[in-house]
Amino acid sequence: MLTLAALLSLTTSAAAQTPAVDYDSDNDGYIDVNSLAQLNAIRHDLDGNGDATHADYVAAFPNRVTTSSGRMGCPSGTCTGYELTASLDFDSDSDGDVDANDHSGNYWDSGKGWQLIGTSFSNHYSGNFKGNEHTINNLFINRTGATDYVGLFGYTGGSSRIETLGVTNANVTGNDSAGILVGVSQGNIIACYTTGKVAGTGSISRRIGGLLGYSSGSVSASYSTAYVSGQTRVGGLVGQQQGSSITNSYATGRVVRSSGTATTIGGLIGIAPGSPTITASYYDTSTSGCVTGGSNGCTTGGSGAVGKTTRQLQTPTGYTGIYANWNTNLDGVTGNDDPWTFGNKMQYPMLDYKGMSTTPQNSQAMGVPDNWNAPIVGERVAVCVTGATRSSRSGGWQWEKSTN
Repeated sequence: MLTLAALLSLTTSAAAQTPAVDYDSDNDGYIDVNSLAQLNAIRHDLDGNGDATHADYVAAFPNRVTTSSGRMGCPSGTCTGYELTASLDFDSDSDGDVDANDHSGNYWDSGKGWQLIGTSFSNHYSGNFKGNEHTINNLFINRTGATDYVGLFGYTGGSSRIETLGVTNANVTGNDSAGILVGVSQGNIIACYTTGKVAGTGSISRRIGGLLGYSSGSVSASYSTAYVSGQTRVGGLVGQQQGSSITNSYATGRVVRSSGTATTIGGLIGIAPGSPTITASYYDTSTSGCVTGGSNGCTTGGSGAVGKTTRQLQTPTGYTGIYANWNTNLDGVTGNDDPWTFGNKMQYPMLDYKGMSTTPQNSQAMGVPDNWNAPIVGERVAVCVTGATRSSRSGGWQWEKSTN
């Protein structure tokens, strides 16, 4: 019979022999993320080097390599950020509602939802993040009142780079600087897209965008179909683009003024101080409501943005016409990357994510219209009614793009 001391010795020996886990399986310097727990852990490692010691981080990445020469399995121990190796969904029980039944603690936070990756200029995310053509679905954030810088990433610094990521069916609420992907972005956004809705409901409710709330960095080959509302500086893609650039991007979502008489709202950009460079980037005049005399207060697309009808945006089926210069080099490697696929003349361009399981572009929700009784003239729509009759308005209407 083994003594207690012998048992303890065997247990200790077995633990010591547990192999360290390589969390950079492809040795590209990006730490693999395949769970919501690991995604959440990133907020404790804002420089992306894998050297965090917070309990949530240790639990999400157990038995990790911690030596400086091989930390997390990154080559020479030099980690530069994170990458998805699978799509993630906040609706874990697939009942169509993100609530306490799906998550507790950091994922629900007493009804406030997702806790942000980066919360301020002094506490911002400075690493890189690759979606690898995966999606993060059903993101829920409900941070009203005085909470600023709201998004999957709350605040990202000038050295950050977020690429090839879709954030779908999001429901995001914040105050100042709210976007589905990033609240305040000072870095580079490349080949990303968002769907769902984002709203500013606090006392300020400004700088609200379908992709980014406030941006002083660059946006390229990205789009949003999100429904966007706020008081001022509200844009279909970016609420406020402070200098830098937006290239080869578009927005189709409805953009509305939630209250007041503010006029700085636009189909693509709400306001664009600092003379940003806007190149071949468009908003849909039919779906955004951004036309002269529009009832939602949106009259333009923002400085440099070009308004096109749904038909004009969907007609080209290749790199021609308004999309002639959209085949560009995004990764810095020699040669163009052919990032878009155009489908047929009933579809908008989509990022060419062959590994993604996404809703077809021609069926993506366009948000709740201001006028419940009338769709936008010239648009094909399907109407979904859930939970109530139209007259009660408690169940809600939702317009969706349709092919029939």
